[in-house]
Parts: sequence; C-alpha cells; structure tokens
Amino acid sequence: MEHIHKGHRKALIVMATGTGKTRVAMAIIDQLMREGRVQKVLFLTDRISLRKQAYDKGFMRFFKEEGKEVILSGNYNPEKRLYVSTIQTFQEIYTQKDISGRYIISPGTFDLVFSDEAHRSIYSKWKGIFTYLDAIQIGLTATPADMVERDTFRFFECDDGIPTALYSYEDAVRDGVLCDFRKNVSGARTHFQIEGIKPKDLTEGEREELLKKGIDPDEFNFEGSELEKKVAVKGTSEAIVREFMDNCLTDQTGNLPAKTVFFAISQTHARRLSEAFEKLYPEYKGQLARVIVSEDSRAQQLIKDFETKSFPRIAISVDMMDTGIDVPEVCNLVFAKPVFSKIKFWQMLGRGTRADEACEHREWLPDGKKEYFKVFDFWNNFEYWNMNPEGVKNESPEAITNRIFLSRLKQLGELMERRDPVSIKAAEQVKTKIIADIESLPKDSVNVREHLQDVEKALSPKLWDNIAVDPIEFLQKKIMPLMKFKPDVNLKEATFTLRCEKLAYALLENDKAEIDRLKTSIAEMVDRLPRTLDSVRAREALMDNVLSRSFWETVSFEDVQVLLSDLAPLMPYMTKEPRETIVIDMSDIIAERKEWQLFKGTEPDYVQAYYLEIEARIKELAETHPSIRKLKNNEHLTDYDLEQLEETLFTSSFNRENTQSSDLYPSGRASLVDFIRQVLGLSSSPSPDALIKNAFQNYIKENNKHYSADQLNFILTLQTVFLRKKHVEYSTLWQPPFTNFGTTAPSPMFSQEELNSFIDICKGVEKDLFM
Repeated sequence: MEHIHKGHRKALIVMATGTGKTRVAMAIIDQLMREGRVQKVLFLTDRISLRKQAYDKGFMRFFKEEGKEVILSGNYNPEKRLYVSTIQTFQEIYTQKDISGRYIISPGTFDLVFSDEAHRSIYSKWKGIFTYLDAIQIGLTATPADMVERDTFRFFECDDGIPTALYSYEDAVRDGVLCDFRKNVSGARTHFQIEGIKPKDLTEGEREELLKKGIDPDEFNFEGSELEKKVAVKGTSEAIVREFMDNCLTDQTGNLPAKTVFFAISQTHARRLSEAFEKLYPEYKGQLARVIVSEDSRAQQLIKDFETKSFPRIAISVDMMDTGIDVPEVCNLVFAKPVFSKIKFWQMLGRGTRADEACEHREWLPDGKKEYFKVFDFWNNFEYWNMNPEGVKNESPEAITNRIFLSRLKQLGELMERRDPVSIKAAEQVKTKIIADIESLPKDSVNVREHLQDVEKALSPKLWDNIAVDPIEFLQKKIMPLMKFKPDVNLKEATFTLRCEKLAYALLENDKAEIDRLKTSIAEMVDRLPRTLDSVRAREALMDNVLSRSFWETVSFEDVQVLLSDLAPLMPYMTKEPRETIVIDMSDIIAERKEWQLFKGTEPDYVQAYYLEIEARIKELAETHPSIRKLKNNEHLTDYDLEQLEETLFTSSFNRENTQSSDLYPSGRASLVDFIRQVLGLSSSPSPDALIKNAFQNYIKENNKHYSADQLNFILTLQTVFLRKKHVEYSTLWQPPFTNFGTTAPSPMFSQEELNSFIDICKGVEKDLFM
C-alpha cells in the first residue's frame, strides 16, 4: 500500500502458493475503496478455476454488499463495481462497441486491475489489454521470483528484477504458514523404467500376443522414457501403486492413505493407475482412487467430493489438479510423470503445501495433524532438477500466423527477383494473399490501432513503387508482428497452410530435403480428412492424387496453390491423429529407491557441502573400514558395526552435536546403509516389500500350506497393513480392514497357531528393517 500511496501505478506481488494471494488482493481492494481512490475493480485470471476462486473465495466472501459479476462471453453490465473475468473472455469484450459506435469499455472504465498468475499472461498476445487500460495494475503470481520473466518485471516497473512484494516458500515454511516436503521425498523407479523393454523380457505367451497384433516380438525394443507414450506395461502401474500404498502417509486410523494427488502422463495412463488400485486393493470396491480429467462431465463434482468427502482418498489427474485446486488435507503427492517446466513443477508441489491450521478434516491426517507432506517421485524429477536447475527453456514460439506470413514474404522476395512470365504471375498470386492477410487484421483492436499508419501504408499500392523502401523488409519488420492478432484462426487449417507455404518456398529454392520432409506431413493431414462428409468427398480425386507417389515426383508451385485453395478449408474437419499405445500385461518390480533429503536451492550451502564430505569419506574408507568392507561383501552388519560406522562418518568438520545421521536419514540406519551402497555403486538392500513377501512365501512353502483365494487375500492385506504401520499386534487382526473378510475373521479362516506364525513373521521383518 505504501508503494501505491507514493504514486506508483504498477506493482508485482510474488507469494508462494497457499499463502493467500487472493486474500491479499481483497485487502488491497478494500483499503483503496475505503480511501475513495478506487470505484471499479477488474480481476483477470488465465483460467476458469482461478476465476471461480477469485469470485467465490474473494468477492463473495469479503464484499457481500457490493455489486459484482463474472464477465462471461458477450456479457458486461456497467452498473457493477467488482468484476472477474478470464483474460480470454475479456479480450472479446473490450473491443466491442455500443449502438452509437463507442467502445463499451473505455481505457478509464476500471480504476484497479489485478492480473492473477501474471507470469503466464502479460507478455503474450494479451499485452494489449494492459496497455489499453489506464488503471492501477497489480500482478499476482505464485511463481518463485527467480523464475518470473524479465519482461514481466519490466512491465510492472520492477526494473531491478525485484518484485514489489515477496513472500517466498522458505519464508512461509519458516513462519509455519506452509508445510515442508524437502526432507520427505521418496524416489523409486521400476525395472522397465530403468532398463527399457527388450525382446528377451518377453515370455512365450507375450510373444504370441504381440504376433496376433501384427507386431514382431524380435523388434520389440523400447526405452524406459517411452513408457506410457509408445508402450504401456500394466505391471509398471501396479508396481508404482503398491510402492505408494506401502509407504504413503496415512489418515488418523493408520489404515487409509491420507488425501493424495497422483500426477499421470495421460488419460489412458490415469485409467491404468486406477485399474491397478482396483486390482490390488479390491476391498475398497473402486472408491479409493478416482480419475479426474477435464473431459469428464463429472469432473467438478469429483473435485468437490475429493475436497469435502472421505472418499475418494486419491485423485488421479492429468494437468487438471496441477494448479488452482485447494485441498489443504493433501499429504501425499505422486509424480507418476516427468515434468520439465520449473514453474509447473513448483505449482504441482504447491498442491501439498497448505499448513495444518487450514485443515478441517483432522480424521484424514496422520495422527490427526499435518506436520509435513510427502512426495513420491517415480520419474527422477528431483534428480533432473538438481542436474538442470533451470529446466527446459520453454520460450514462446512465433505465432503460426506470423510464420505463414513470413513464408509468403520469402516466396515473394524470391519471385520478384525473377523476370519470366510464370514467376511474375506467381508473384501476383502471393502478393494477393499477403494483402488479404493484412486486410484481415482487426483494425479496432488496440494492438493493431497503435500501428494503423503502418497498416495503411502496407495496403497502399505506392508501397510497391517506392524505391526508397524495400517492401519485403517493411512488411517483415512492421506488419508481420501484428499477424498474431488475426482473429478466428483454426489451428488445423493454419498448420496445413504453413506446411504448404513452406513447400512452395522449398520448390522455388529446389530444396529437395525440405520437400521430402514436408510431403509426408502434408499427406498425413490429407489422409485424415473424413471422406464421409460431402464437402470432403467432393475433393476425393485431388486427395487420392496427393496421396500417390506420382504427385510428389512432379509436384510444382502451382500444385501447392491448388492444395491451399481446395484442401486447406477442409482441414478443420480433420480427425484426431491416431496414437496407438501398445499395452502389454507383464509384471514389473521396483528396482531402485532413493530418499531425497534435499532439494537444490532450498537448503543452505553448508548442508550440500556436508553431503559431499560424507560421500568422499565413504569412498576413502571403502577398503579400510571393516563395516564398509562387510557391506561390499554383502555380509550382515551388527549393531556394533553400525555404531562404529556412524562414529567414523559423522565426526568431521561438522561435529555430531550439530548434525546427526538421523537428521539426514529419518528412516534410520537402513537408509544410511542404502546411502552407502548407492555411493559405492552396490545394489540396494532388499526392500521391505520384498522381505515381507518372501517371508510369507517361504512359510507357505515350508509348511506345505494350500490356501484359498480368500486366505491369500487376507495374507496380502496383512502385508500391506504391516508395511504401512511398520508394526502389527495379534489384536490388529480383528480390526479394519480385516473385518471386511467377515464378522468372525480371521477365525475360522486360520488356526491360532497360524495367526501366531503370521505375527512372528512380521516381528522378524520389523526387527531386521526398522530397529
């Protein structure tokens, strides 16, 4: 407020997700309205979920008596004081005129404008809106300050790259406003994620199934990175689901997972994960996990159920719940997908950061409270971000209409250098298209109005006769940047047009490599036109010609013009590209586990240095320390061995009073041993899952037991409960979820002797792993 009171008209507020950006915005509005400096307020967002949040949790909550409305397409009531709109809808409204020819929204209509998630909106095609509106403008974003684009800082007059106000994630964790995750990240990958899928992995039955689908099993080679893209393995989804269920934070009972968000790669991947939950945990009757995707008409109701009801506990989603969904009780986040955008990565992590005091449903929380949240990373995202702290550079590409215009300019430039009659005629054809492009620009748009003089010059015949001006250079410099404002662009038609215009230029240049590259993509688009439509069927002969080899052997510049005139207008009807994923039913196992205790950039440098010192010390002692030599020889370590190991490793320039092994390895000595194995490149110790499973299998085999399906399901449930709680008592067997097996279960399913054996097995594994 002090910044505004000093006369500044722009400000940028950066606040970590969950710290109350909307609440701060409402406080600023209230203060400025009380002071009489503001009469009308516009709150812009870039998505519907954020618009709903601003209206429901902002205007409706804090300004009950004020006139307010959501601006919808074609709807603007000038009598209100508070407005909220998506920036896309407002783009349509603010250029409209009333019956007298005046703009319904003038530059001075609003006194205060908020832009939520400013980093996504300001410096793209929406910049003209903010240039047009003469108001106090405040940008809000949860994006960490070091990720906000420089142009956004400049737009809000933060020329030194420092936001007007900053409340970071570190600040919020320190103040207890947000929950921390940085010492609770579990990494795991399956065998097929690491090794890929090779012909040798296939059983005879799987080879036969592939042959039935017309796939050569000897050519069946996929990298791990291609999982859920080109190939899907049901067993991989099952391994991920089981790893999560065995290690997740649970509710107050200890029996059910706490609220969880799974981030899936695609809708089909999300459904495979859901099927894995149903197959492995049938006792929950399909209610434990639900797929929530925008294409589902019930999506909003499912989100509401997830927010307010006990079930579902797990929301499996594709992008829909990455941002804008507020469920404070979320205690587990599962990255079942790779993420290459740093901004998106932090937004996804923000789904779990809400603190304990924001939680209403205590029964959904571990021990009735939320002290931290846990992250499961099945795609090495944290390792990627340590290695690539800036992620993939996601620079905005030039608008497709700009690229079409540029390709036409290149053609015209080439043709104007030729003096033969055919080239002169072709140049006139291209010039006609260029002029049509310029004439299609929306002259009433503020983005174009600022450059009307250049537009009028471009449309004047004098441009082509003025020897003082190069018309191609002028159009490229002055007009091409405006092409992104062309209205009503169909992406499919524009994509086909761009490919054809590039082909026309390649033909002029005799660029055979480019012609070969383009012919396949153009033919694929033509092949996907639905011939059941009359308008498409009328061009069937041309389509068949384009799909033939003979057409491409003699293709000419004139042929391309026919494609543009006859086939480009049909492209909006083009069917979706079939992208078939090969699904195979194979088993997979977790082959690698990591406990990430740090995240680069979020811990002090001295902690990073300490880890490096410990690693160096381990390697130095690898041949001399008896306990490490035992590890290398795969021998059992006694308590004394472990004590000696800790004593040696944790006495250095950082003394043990400041840093204990338990600070770095909260899971205990087992994690320390795994860390040493990892540093030395040794295979990891058997997982708790494998140990308990093998222990029961050995019991059944040694005692020659022949259990029914119900009995085996009971044993499987016991393994799951044990892995979740790390401990079971005899009395546990008569509590949920075992009561699902009947009112008297586990009697008479098992004898007392068998039940005692089960408890002994669990206690034996507990002693080996957790004590």
